[in-house]
Amino acid sequence: MPDSLTQTGFEKLLNLLGEEREQAGLSYENLRVRLIKFFDWRDCVSSEELADEVFDRVIKKLVEGEEIQNINAYTATVAQFVFKEYCRRKERKHQSIEDNPNLEQLETRENFTEKLEETADIREICFVNCLQKMDAETRKLLIAYHDTDEATMISARKKLAESMNLNLNTLRIKICRYKSKLEDCTRKCCEEKK
Repeated sequence: MPDSLTQTGFEKLLNLLGEEREQAGLSYENLRVRLIKFFDWRDCVSSEELADEVFDRVIKKLVEGEEIQNINAYTATVAQFVFKEYCRRKERKHQSIEDNPNLEQLETRENFTEKLEETADIREICFVNCLQKMDAETRKLLIAYHDTDEATMISARKKLAESMNLNLNTLRIKICRYKSKLEDCTRKCCEEKK
């Protein structure tokens, strides 16, 4: 989906979540936390990614012109579908491992560790490449947002938001969108290098 459509859809989502931008931002964050808990409670490995998948689907429907009366109920329904798909993927993966007649060909622990380290290196390379592809302002913003220690994190992020004439929730939403793009780029890059 093009960035302009994603932005339009995200704006529509925020409008459904609240009349004022700050209230909408808080509602978005609360809904995201609830979605993550929904997937955590069901022992999903990648709860945050699944929550993002739910938002992506809701935004896509909004862009396509879907009229949503109750955004919380709609999002919960989408989350259930995403969870069912996750379970089917997990089940297929489990079956393919159990049905494998060539168990002797499974890799030794050393080979597995080497490949895991190689994969981590590929992910790091892809991450850096994707970060470099972003415009300089976005890259600086992402780095500034995350380049704090735990003790000063909140105050540093408030200062960053003030320097951009934004409130903290708007900054968080902006960072969330940029992180999502960065994660998508990194994932695609890793898949291409396999």
